[in-house]
Amino acid sequence: MNYRIAWLAGAAALALVQGQAPASVRDGIYSVEQARRGESLYRQECASCHGEKLEGGGQAPPLTGDEFVMDWNGMTVGDLFEKMQTSMPADKPGHLDREQNAMLLAYILNSNKFPSGNADLPVDAGQLRLIRFESAPGK
Repeated sequence: MNYRIAWLAGAAALALVQGQAPASVRDGIYSVEQARRGESLYRQECASCHGEKLEGGGQAPPLTGDEFVMDWNGMTVGDLFEKMQTSMPADKPGHLDREQNAMLLAYILNSNKFPSGNADLPVDAGQLRLIRFESAPGK
């Protein structure tokens, strides 16, 4: 058995046993309502640098599309969340609280066509580190 597959299976089983978040961004880890709240917050806090359509610009990278997804492929949602938490917005790092960053991340995931679920994306770092960012199923 491939070690990566074994690790993902183990992480998924652990998450289910512990009642924690699913193991992949493809498991519906945010709610549509949370993404909607994130969209309005994105317009206020992020669009001036990352663009109205998350396309990036200047030194701000895109937050949607193949380049974005491949940059985070194989990492965890916790990695992305903590980067947002500690370094964004660029002119006021740490200005947004964990709940606001969870809304923004839900919007980003939704914009990248990752499926939604019934519950909001958690703000707990431990839970977020269990969720793998995958560019495609099984990758």
